[in-house]
Amino acid sequence: MRNQKINISYLIGNLNKEHGGAQQLLFDICRHLPSSEFDTTIYYMFGEGTYTDEFERHDASVVNIGASSNYDLAAFVRLVRHLRTSDHDVLQTNSPISGVWGRIAGRLSGMSRVVSIEHSVHTSYPLSNRIANGITLPLSTAIVGVSDAVVNSLRPWERRLLTDETKIRTIQNGVDVKAIEQEFSKTDDVLSNLQISREQPVIGTVGRFTEAKGYKYLIRAFPEIKQHRPDAQLLLIGGGDLMTELKSEAKSTDYQDDIVFTGLLSNVFPYLPAFDVAVFPSLWEGLPLAPAEAMAARCPIIGTDIPPFREVVNDAGILVEPKDEAALADAIIQLLDDPVRRRELGSRGYKRVTENFSIERTVEEYVDLYRELVDE
Repeated sequence: MRNQKINISYLIGNLNKEHGGAQQLLFDICRHLPSSEFDTTIYYMFGEGTYTDEFERHDASVVNIGASSNYDLAAFVRLVRHLRTSDHDVLQTNSPISGVWGRIAGRLSGMSRVVSIEHSVHTSYPLSNRIANGITLPLSTAIVGVSDAVVNSLRPWERRLLTDETKIRTIQNGVDVKAIEQEFSKTDDVLSNLQISREQPVIGTVGRFTEAKGYKYLIRAFPEIKQHRPDAQLLLIGGGDLMTELKSEAKSTDYQDDIVFTGLLSNVFPYLPAFDVAVFPSLWEGLPLAPAEAMAARCPIIGTDIPPFREVVNDAGILVEPKDEAALADAIIQLLDDPVRRRELGSRGYKRVTENFSIERTVEEYVDLYRELVDE
């Protein structure tokens, strides 16, 4: 039995708070690990590290590797040196590029326990990422998919390259329901700043503005919704590469005054209770945190009929075919016209997320994994 703490190091592409679910999940894991048993160090490769102060307030050490690109050899050497000279028991990688770097750096630095977290279905990666990720996955001690859909997408690589299929397991993402609920007292203030009225129905969504999220289909569905519900408002929280394109889509609807873009926000939770309907028109996902967070706010969910949404939302919402603007509009109109069903789905979603997708359950499974690896 170990008497000293287990030292876990995490490698992630960037540590910017506004960037996405992987950063939020890593923060939630670190602050919920038992401090009497674990010490944590975060290495990040790119960006300004806007999450650094919050990690450090929870006693995590944060190190900026300072990579300028995916191919920055000097930064890679710095990572190897850090790992070689630090007393880490486990290295966990948290994105495709950090996985490739971390698995190779772990091998070169002599680390014997490397955990690779896979956040997206493997087929969604560009071919070069799939090849690099797949070829280096066998260097992992354990591979964690954040959903059954992600794990299933890895099966071809497992058969071809991995000699031990027990390396792969599912640990579903979880959300901190209590932390989310604590932010609801700020809802009226943040809506007032955006000039959003709670007297009118709000169709809301949260996420990165990327092709995978399918937001253009939601914007294209909005005119049909407005024909039926002229008082409807569309609130898009987030930012990303497609911001300009999506604003152009909004302008082309002739309803751009009722479509609000907030840009990137460091805290989206106060906005969630304002959503009469939370909509996630994704084309593909790993295991999305945003719908689970909305479920924690008792929002009825409309998503797409893809495996990760079936896994998370199940019977707590309505699922439609991806890219089907008409079906999306019809589902939204149905719920806007039926407050009883909205409340029913919202209650069902809250029960589902608290019972199946809590951060406490997620952390418990990671703790079991870390103990298992260290005790081998």
